[in-house]
Amino acid sequence: MADPFKGFTISKDSLTGIPVDFFRELMPGIDKTDLLKLCLYVLWKANTVGDYRICFSAREMLQDNIFSDGLSKKSNDTAGLISELLEQAVNDNILLRWQKDDKTEARYFINCEAGQSALDQADEDIRSSHITLDQVQPNIFKVYEQNIGPLTPLIADTLRDAQETYPQEWIREAIEIAIQNNVRRWRYVQSILDRWQKEGKNGTDRRRDKTDYRSYLDD
Repeated sequence: MADPFKGFTISKDSLTGIPVDFFRELMPGIDKTDLLKLCLYVLWKANTVGDYRICFSAREMLQDNIFSDGLSKKSNDTAGLISELLEQAVNDNILLRWQKDDKTEARYFINCEAGQSALDQADEDIRSSHITLDQVQPNIFKVYEQNIGPLTPLIADTLRDAQETYPQEWIREAIEIAIQNNVRRWRYVQSILDRWQKEGKNGTDRRRDKTDYRSYLDD
């Protein structure tokens, strides 16, 4: 490493989950450092986004400079190396490969129940994420649990739908407003998001967002 490692940051927002199967079954048999990095990367990203249904592509991985720059320097073709690693992960049953035809970019899913389900629906529902290692933030599932309440299966589905509709920054900010007003209800957060979408986030009366919360809770 160019600079000395300064030590780990141990806080809820900085931790990531890795399936125990990785340590028990995969890690002992991985003898290539770059493949190990790729496995950790896809598991980190799925956990950070909060959705193991997301897919990966060589192009998107190449655009994450921290990841791509950290791969082996023996090859001058980083894009080719990433594609090779992805295919190796498929051969080792770590990832699942999807490609509609020769003209379609190959997509890769984590080999787990959620990834298998996403692969089966890939023609209709391709979920990718542009989060990179230099943009680490707790996913909205963690933000919800930490600030609103327990993450039930119904709420998890609602949050996934919200991610498809609104920018994550909007969701985070709407949750922050809910916390400030002590209205820890998703219905309130959803109402703010709906209003921003209809009126434009920068065109609304932000004082009303923060104070007139009763207008969002009409039955």
